[in-house]
Amino acid sequence: MKKRYLWLLVPGVLAMAMFVPKMVASPETRTGAYFAMQRGWMAHWPFESGKYAPRVFLPAVMPVAPVWYQVEPHIRMHLDPEDFVSRTILETGEWEPTSWRAMRAHLQGGATFVDVGAQIGYYSLKAAPVVGPRGHVIAIEPNPETVAKLENNIRASGAKVIAIAPVACSDAEAVLDLFAAPAVQHGRDVAFQGKCKQTGAPVATYKVRARPLDDIVRESGVSRVDVIKIDVEGAEYLVLKGPQTMAQYHPIVLVEIIDHQL
Repeated sequence: MKKRYLWLLVPGVLAMAMFVPKMVASPETRTGAYFAMQRGWMAHWPFESGKYAPRVFLPAVMPVAPVWYQVEPHIRMHLDPEDFVSRTILETGEWEPTSWRAMRAHLQGGATFVDVGAQIGYYSLKAAPVVGPRGHVIAIEPNPETVAKLENNIRASGAKVIAIAPVACSDAEAVLDLFAAPAVQHGRDVAFQGKCKQTGAPVATYKVRARPLDDIVRESGVSRVDVIKIDVEGAEYLVLKGPQTMAQYHPIVLVEIIDHQL
């Protein structure tokens, strides 16, 4: 008899876990609670298998909503679970930690970090407390919708050393068509129509100003450039054609390379 009651009890508990939250909490509260549970699970689960098991409870949260999340003591970000980068940060508390460690090794107080393709600002915000009040962070991001999110995250984090350059970084002054990728591929915006087939159908098109890296750096007034991160979905070579910056400052350069996008 006990086994029979147990089999009846389990579906009831699961049903309550899946549907009761929708009746007692707002989408923002449900989303925040779900990802807090996910982070706790991932931090303590000892095996790779089962690491994402809490995703079974995601229907209890849907629809998800953007939420504010204190990533670190000096980093507060508004993150949308529909966006891949934001979702990864919400689930794990970080984004591509190996890349950050490689850059962090070459940053210190007073340094200058140039974030080409800053997106919503994760690396810029990570660098800000490292370079300190005497340092500089230049966040280069052309997508106007993303720039608005970047500004909000910088403001919420109190990162006053970050300056935004709302332009595309290229090898010459120009006006380009920026094709914004779908939300699930956020951060994969492209400035050339021919690449849209590689990244999915765009949801919006913007006319954006393109500027050479040398001009952006020179007008920022910095006296040094220590690290440059470049993640611009195939246009990396155009960014690297900033000979003055490279020759004058000899920065460490971290470049994302996806062969089929080059």
